[in-house]
Amino acid sequence: MSVPAWIDSPGALTPIVSRVDPDLRLGVDAEGDGLYRYRSRLCMMQICGGELEALIDTLALDDLTPLQPLLGEDGPLKVLHDVSFDAKMLDQRGLSLGRVFDTAVAARFLGEKSTGLAALLEKYFEVQLDKKHQQADWGERPLDEDQKRYLVEDVRYLPELAKLFEARAAELDVLEEIDEETRYAMRRALEPEVEREPWTRIKGARDLSGHALAVLVALANVREREAAQQDVPPFRVTGNRVLFEAARRRPRTLAQLRKIRGLRQLDDAQLLDALEAAERDGVPQEDATPPPPAEERAQRKAREKALTEWRKKEAAERGVDVQVVLPGHCLRDVAKIEQLEDEALASVDGFGKKRLARYGSTLLDVLRAADAA
Repeated sequence: MSVPAWIDSPGALTPIVSRVDPDLRLGVDAEGDGLYRYRSRLCMMQICGGELEALIDTLALDDLTPLQPLLGEDGPLKVLHDVSFDAKMLDQRGLSLGRVFDTAVAARFLGEKSTGLAALLEKYFEVQLDKKHQQADWGERPLDEDQKRYLVEDVRYLPELAKLFEARAAELDVLEEIDEETRYAMRRALEPEVEREPWTRIKGARDLSGHALAVLVALANVREREAAQQDVPPFRVTGNRVLFEAARRRPRTLAQLRKIRGLRQLDDAQLLDALEAAERDGVPQEDATPPPPAEERAQRKAREKALTEWRKKEAAERGVDVQVVLPGHCLRDVAKIEQLEDEALASVDGFGKKRLARYGSTLLDVLRAADAA
């Protein structure tokens, strides 16, 4: 393998595109700094294929669009592992992915027991990735040689892994299903994030009520503001467990709050602000969507059970993973359709033309039987 090229200037991007054979499988990966920043940034891109090994310092480059012909639908086959994160990070910099083979999706659909990249590389190539870099701050500069080696190793074997998986998938006739699921994952990754109140991201929050919940809401809001100001993830200000414990004790004075360990990064003014907000605002009023009627819930549950049983039987007969037959998200959405027609099945995101042709009438019969039971 050649020495990886370090790309940190605009003029170096175009030659990368011109060097790539359009018939090549290209390993691609993106690294962010979400463990260290309030809003994650695209910090690095790795591209490997054939004789090309490039590490792209995306923080040093204002314009990444010269890479679009390479990354888009008209470029070579891109091999990524768990494309959702990469698609989202690249989209933030104006880049879209197309013609992708996701080795994580393939591993799931081929029934691999361990679908993480490190486990797959060790199994198929006897390569061990250095786990100490998995939580590295890729926004720091300069990167040392050990970090650069890790970045290259993270993509170097992806094209060959894809080749192995493609061959197995072709034998099982599941290539189209893998592609359908990969495209589904990319679409979902680019959907706008639902804005959630900070307190709703704390495990166990909905088990609290009254003043305890009011304190949790107020402390979570204070922590969020401090995290944004410091440009760090909220957990680096203080942990969820600390906030939950503080709320559970129902403090009403600063002295009571200060007895709780783990609040050192919040000063007295911030904690007093939280206490005042808890007294003033009380418990949040949520705009909860009312649950569907009991009859509708029972029908959906019966449908999901029938679909699950059918899926298991069909997968066993075909010798494939149940996700190939019907991914979990499709199963749930199929169970919700109102009109038992092919058009309704076709509208289920990620279901695909192949499943419609193969299973359409059968699935409609399964749903009718579940409704009649």
